[in-house]
Amino acid sequence: MKLVPILAIVVFMLILGCGGRTPVSNQTNTTAPANTTNGTGPVTIIINNQTNQSAEQNNSVQNNTVPTAPNNSIQYTYDPTQPLGIYLIYVGDTSQGDAILIKKGDFNMLVDAGPAKESGKVVDFLKSKGVNNIAVLVSTTGDPRRYGGIDAIADNFQIQSYWWPGETLGDTEYAGIAGRMTNITKQVVIADQGYSNSYDGINFTVLNPNPNRLFQDVNNDAMVIRLSQDGFSMLLTSDIQTGAQGNLINEYPGLINTTVLEAPYYGVGSGTANMGIFLNTAKPQVVVISGSADESAANGGSRAPFERLLNMSQNNIKWYDNYDNGTLRITVTGSQYAIDSLGS
Repeated sequence: MKLVPILAIVVFMLILGCGGRTPVSNQTNTTAPANTTNGTGPVTIIINNQTNQSAEQNNSVQNNTVPTAPNNSIQYTYDPTQPLGIYLIYVGDTSQGDAILIKKGDFNMLVDAGPAKESGKVVDFLKSKGVNNIAVLVSTTGDPRRYGGIDAIADNFQIQSYWWPGETLGDTEYAGIAGRMTNITKQVVIADQGYSNSYDGINFTVLNPNPNRLFQDVNNDAMVIRLSQDGFSMLLTSDIQTGAQGNLINEYPGLINTTVLEAPYYGVGSGTANMGIFLNTAKPQVVVISGSADESAANGGSRAPFERLLNMSQNNIKWYDNYDNGTLRITVTGSQYAIDSLGS
């Protein structure tokens, strides 16, 4: 967890040569009954207090603790009374990909930018939400389905801070993006395990990758981010698979316990082969699944096993997807959150 000086990054660059498939309507103020099955409509849920979300002013992750480290270098209008919006942007039909906008007042964070060929959709969506300045752009992993649209984002928006895992694994295109971010942003952050920050009342804590125990794998070394605000939390899991999932279960069982879980690796078989224990530890109220509806082997395989796991009686987790419902919006206001669909 460290800020990277411009000279250091340049040297570094030189060295590197459903039930949830039922469409979600745009109704509001619907209270969700307990243990309902899966994605049949919008949901508004009263959040129970979570004891594992206390904050400390430090940069080390303690089990059951979300540390925060305020950063005054990012400019936005501080107003923690504003509602928090989290948008899982639908980036296309034919290939997996992810782009998540986290917006509160005029604070904007974009987590991944989808594949290059779908970058126009992401740019258009951000503009439709009045985004003209991105306080924090996060690249969770060197997967072009997630970083491919970053150049288009940089062409269209001012970016203040860039977070990335710090490993290119020989991907020169990904290294080039890190170099470009060094030149155009105020700061570049290698956001690995233990890095934390707080913006507009939202706490962000990075739980993966562990810089001392890397898998040297683009999926298992992907960035996992926990965001929390008051009693609400969401775990963004990027592309992690069995190895990283196991580490998180062992190291941070309290911090992966969450209100909403983004399914790892788009919910397809490659990333969810051993998700039973992870779900039992995370205990999410809701799972959201992003990506393409294409479940061919080339796209990671079938989601059916993961969906069955969510629907099992011991889990019975309500879930929503954006490949059937279009962009999903999670709105957090006070002690409630709501999930609805904005369409394709």
